[in-house]
Amino acid sequence: MTAETTDRPERLLALDALRGVAAVVVLVHHVSMTIPAVSAAYESSANVAFLSTGWWVTLSPLKILFAGPEFVLVFFVLSGLVLVRSPLAGGASRRYDWFAYYPRRIIRLGIPVVVSVVLAAAWIALVPRTGGGGAWLAKQAAPDIGIGNILREASLLTEIGRPVINPPLWSLAWEMWFSLLLPIAVILAAATTRRWPVWAALLCATSSLGYLTATPPLMYLPAFALGGLLAANYASLATSAARLSEKSWGTAAWTGLLVAGPLLLVAYWLLRPLLSAPWNDVALSLRVPGAVLIVAVVAFWPPLHRVLSARPVVWLGTLSFSLYLVHFPIVVTFAELAGPGRWWLGALVSVPVSLLAAWLMLRWVERPSLALASRVGRAVGSRTADQQATPR
Repeated sequence: MTAETTDRPERLLALDALRGVAAVVVLVHHVSMTIPAVSAAYESSANVAFLSTGWWVTLSPLKILFAGPEFVLVFFVLSGLVLVRSPLAGGASRRYDWFAYYPRRIIRLGIPVVVSVVLAAAWIALVPRTGGGGAWLAKQAAPDIGIGNILREASLLTEIGRPVINPPLWSLAWEMWFSLLLPIAVILAAATTRRWPVWAALLCATSSLGYLTATPPLMYLPAFALGGLLAANYASLATSAARLSEKSWGTAAWTGLLVAGPLLLVAYWLLRPLLSAPWNDVALSLRVPGAVLIVAVVAFWPPLHRVLSARPVVWLGTLSFSLYLVHFPIVVTFAELAGPGRWWLGALVSVPVSLLAAWLMLRWVERPSLALASRVGRAVGSRTADQQATPR
């Protein structure tokens, strides 16, 4: 029996819903950064007063509600899990159509990204950014929206650093690189079916090395690979999870894992006032195993499936990719219009406008691009099959 056949619909819904939760946390994080006291707290914890707004948002356990950059790692783990599972699903009995995969994946990511960059440039042109209202908004001032920069950010592969028109695209660049390297990831994931805990430890150590040496590929690609590890060992992990749930102490163990994931995800912030180099970088790297634990608990603990299968949460999951792409310029635009003294007004407007824009993006851009990607994938796959069947 393959891992694919062991899935229940609510499990898949829960994983999709987790994307929605992650996208909302990213949105909330960026909204919170428009608060001058919060953006100052991110710059330095030295002068953050205990129980102040900046303390609650950055240094308390409530940080998990504002952990936008950290939840991007959850996206990475989910992508590794989903993308690697498809080629592994049929085993040796069904060869994966890589010729169809590549155009399908590039179109699926590329068209929404291009549209998001154009929309972000339009928002910037409509409401020029002055940079007033705190350290974070100052960094968003006067971005270059020339055609060269638009093309550079829309291409993804040339914009691996920090985009200025639509900054969240930095993570989509890594998504694209992992997508292109997927055959290697599948081979490596298949190798983890023996002694997967050793492989998981090795990947986490590689990520820690990346944070210690400030090497982005080592920081981020292991998160995708760990998702691939979950995919390759999905059936055995599901069996082990079921056995754990049957133990008398199973619920306590699952609860501990449920708490441990978010704590690891934000450990850097909880420990930030106490640590200096290199230990602060080590604490920062704990977000990677934290993201893996969050995904694993959602995937394998049935009580969470029921919670995350609620219709509003599933709807957010459907909206997640579009919401991630469109929200940033909207948040900054309405923060500029409201002014630093009325950040709350900008937040009240930008959140519903972001959700509306995401729904429109889903309907008019993302879904049509998915349909186009499927058609192109089928056409390329059929052409390749015909060529291979033609006698030479």
